[in-house]
Amino acid sequence: MDGNKKYRNISRVVILTIATLSVVAFYLVTGLRLDYNFEHFLPQNDPEADFYFEFREAFESDNDFAVIAVTRNEGIFDTLFLSQVQQLTNDARQMPYIREVISPTEIKEYRRGPLGEPYEVPLLRYHNTEALKSDSTRIYDQGQWVGLLFSTDARSVAIQMKHKEYLSKEGCDSLSMAMTRLLERYDFDEEHLFGRCMGQKVYVELMFSEMLIFISLSFVLIVIFLIIAFRSTWGVIVPVTVVLLSVLWILGIMKLLGVDIDLMLTVLPTILFVVGMSDVVHILSKYFEELRQGHSKIAAIKTAFREVGLATFLTSVTTAIGFLTLLTSSIQPIRNFGLYTAIGVFVAFILAYSLLPAVMVLLKPPRIARVPASKVFWNQKMHSLLRWVLKKKKSILVASAALTILGLVGASMIQVDNYMVEDLKESHPLKKEFRFFETFLTGGRPFEMAIILEPELNAKDLRVLHVLDSVDTWLEQNYGVRALLSPARMVRQANYYAHNQRETDYRLPDTQQEVDRLLRLARNYDKNGLWNLAYNEEQGFVRISGKVGDFGRSHYTRLNAQLDTFMQELLAHQPGISYHVTGTAHLIDLNNQYLSITMLQGLGIAFLVIALIIGVLFKSWKMVVISLIPNIIPLLLVAGIMGFAGIYLKVSTSIIFTIAFGIAVDDTIHYLSKFRIQLAKGHSWEYALKRTSISTGKAIVVTTLILCGGFLTLIFSDFMGTFYIGTLIGLTLLFAVLADLILLPVLIMLFYGGKKK
Repeated sequence: MDGNKKYRNISRVVILTIATLSVVAFYLVTGLRLDYNFEHFLPQNDPEADFYFEFREAFESDNDFAVIAVTRNEGIFDTLFLSQVQQLTNDARQMPYIREVISPTEIKEYRRGPLGEPYEVPLLRYHNTEALKSDSTRIYDQGQWVGLLFSTDARSVAIQMKHKEYLSKEGCDSLSMAMTRLLERYDFDEEHLFGRCMGQKVYVELMFSEMLIFISLSFVLIVIFLIIAFRSTWGVIVPVTVVLLSVLWILGIMKLLGVDIDLMLTVLPTILFVVGMSDVVHILSKYFEELRQGHSKIAAIKTAFREVGLATFLTSVTTAIGFLTLLTSSIQPIRNFGLYTAIGVFVAFILAYSLLPAVMVLLKPPRIARVPASKVFWNQKMHSLLRWVLKKKKSILVASAALTILGLVGASMIQVDNYMVEDLKESHPLKKEFRFFETFLTGGRPFEMAIILEPELNAKDLRVLHVLDSVDTWLEQNYGVRALLSPARMVRQANYYAHNQRETDYRLPDTQQEVDRLLRLARNYDKNGLWNLAYNEEQGFVRISGKVGDFGRSHYTRLNAQLDTFMQELLAHQPGISYHVTGTAHLIDLNNQYLSITMLQGLGIAFLVIALIIGVLFKSWKMVVISLIPNIIPLLLVAGIMGFAGIYLKVSTSIIFTIAFGIAVDDTIHYLSKFRIQLAKGHSWEYALKRTSISTGKAIVVTTLILCGGFLTLIFSDFMGTFYIGTLIGLTLLFAVLADLILLPVLIMLFYGGKKK
């Protein structure tokens, strides 16, 4: 009795300590914020990223813009419609954070007077119905503003706006709300909004709502599985409490370390909720088994923690390793996701081995019917499965080999690719808006290219302008750049206007004197500072920018190779001039280019560490092979599914393999640990295999159902990356449990079959 009192006193102290820490964690969690800073997904400590940030400081960000597009189904060249567009333009200037507005109703063109003096004329004489007819013809013949301000089908116009750089979440919310309310005052046939502020607002709101949905769905599913598995209120409340506190603690730790929840971390609570349940289920399964055999509560607790303890610690280590391999990524949100999920796994382990035994000591044990082992439902099913496996050994090996080959074929078909706004499903309103701008206007993928001039050169020199003009022409004709901005294009335009829009004069002047004269004149009319947006004389940077279609990384990888060949030939005899493709879209492409290497590195690290753990545990390299095979095959099958289904390898899908491997190997470790314990007791390998399959089989199936159910809740996400994480990891775990229950016993028989009993 004294011993029991001692255990109860210790348990009360443990629960009081955990309760106090949980209150502190709850207070910290109330201060957590959602963060969608797009730049966090750019590679860190990378030469390409460093160049981009330097280039951006010289000019401006390529992401601080917003666009309002409005439609008139009968056509845009209507005086009443364009008058409303002008009023909308005036109202847009009054919105918060807006610094510049470019509207089709305010664009001016230049003419030369009788004495050669320049004067302005409107691009659109929208108050004059007759004049609009000739204006419309001229605009679409020239093509300069088509795609930027006028849609290709002549049914929509766009108002381009620049807002304050690096706008905060609060600023984005304010501006996007102002844009929405502004359009509510008008009655156009269609209205479209696009830009970083709209995207950030939608993403943050979606992240928050989905996080609540995932947690709720996971909670319901886990409760259902626990009820089915343990048929006990005690067996539901205790595990759920342990896991809920694990999630609370890790969120509190994140806040304490100044980390907010980004797109990757929205799935962290769900993952911890289901992953953390594994330890608890294995412990409770053994505890209930001991109670069913008539052992006392304290004796059952001791046996459960003694026999399952090492395995659960090792599975926590292997799961954490799967997440920690993500630290090899150069993308900060992925590193944070890997680090804090790994910490969360150990937090769940600590609570499972502190709170769980404390509760078990203080509460009365659940009523467990003392049914003969042969009559227990799970025992019957696991025993039947093992008998079937013994009869089908050769068929199982042949099927495993065939599936492996099939997986390898599919895996060879995986492509590394990515698209803009690809993380949203096609049905999402923001994705539809992107498709509208992509189809009828310039598109949403920015193109940025730097031409670097040595100090002795200047973008105003005619020789340099000819080089830039050749680049502009190639980019338009071969790369598909639209709405192009560059010094050469501005000089061309100035020459065109200086000769009263004569088509033959849409070219560079013949002499340096003419260039200098045009630039002096243009300086007086460059109200928007376009020249400074295209040339930074102090740093020697020339900027060539525009928009391109969203055709994917693979498409632009090929075009960049062609561009490189062209530039090498062009600059071969142009000393002092070099170039660099840059911009946010280019950096995202590079991220995905590095993914295959990073993924293989992470997976290799996970294989090595886990193999080392199993090798030390069993002191046998053959057992290392036996344990890895059932976990490699599920990865190959999922890779094969990705290849056959055309699912690209990108930022979100690249993390699947290391995470899935780290989690899937847990069941193998539990199975082999139980097998090792049975052998240590002096049993034959046949008996040890039977007892392992029956005893551990239930816990493996239940934990896999919980894990699969939890991950599959992510399929309801509007984020395709989250959808794929849930679907593919869920499938991997399902394949893994089948491999552990069907293939692993066969492999053990092959290894031990020739040994004496």
